[in-house]
Amino acid sequence: MNKNVKRLGVFALAGVLGLGVASTTISAAEPSKDTDVFYTTSSTNIDADGKVVMVVPAAVSLTKENKTQEFAVTIQTADETEHLPNNFKATVNVESKNKGMLKDKGMTKSFAYKLLKGEASSKEEITLANGAVKFNDFTALPDSSSVEQKATIKVEDEVVKKLENEKPGSRFTDTLTFKVTSLSGDGLTQVK
Repeated sequence: MNKNVKRLGVFALAGVLGLGVASTTISAAEPSKDTDVFYTTSSTNIDADGKVVMVVPAAVSLTKENKTQEFAVTIQTADETEHLPNNFKATVNVESKNKGMLKDKGMTKSFAYKLLKGEASSKEEITLANGAVKFNDFTALPDSSSVEQKATIKVEDEVVKKLENEKPGSRFTDTLTFKVTSLSGDGLTQVK
């Protein structure tokens, strides 16, 4: 299941390219045929056949002017013309490399931030201090090709004041890992 891991950098994240190629025949009456090319950004396969992917933002960046940032974690079909199984369900966990702390390059200084479930107005904090925890459940509506769950990264004002006392241009980072821990739906097999 480690292939399912997506790293969200409150700050840097590697993406995985998903390209699908299928053969098609050309008849004499129809001398040309189209080939659809798909590129799904910042995604990783979550099923064994590569039909379903998880998409997370490439980065979430915070500054003193932008102390709160909403983002979405989306589970979708690799081919947007397809639908998720009507009985599609998945659970996604999240884990913080630095246990919910923004750290400098030398890992000598750290500052707390919050991960909230839902939009910026949410009060539901996801505690990152103790390892992997449940992020959210994803359940598809009939005939949908994606399921999206919002989250918010937030740095409190008192933390921003401390960060701004550091050397100009200093960067403090963490990495969030989103991992599908359960997956069900007609025809889907979870990657091990």
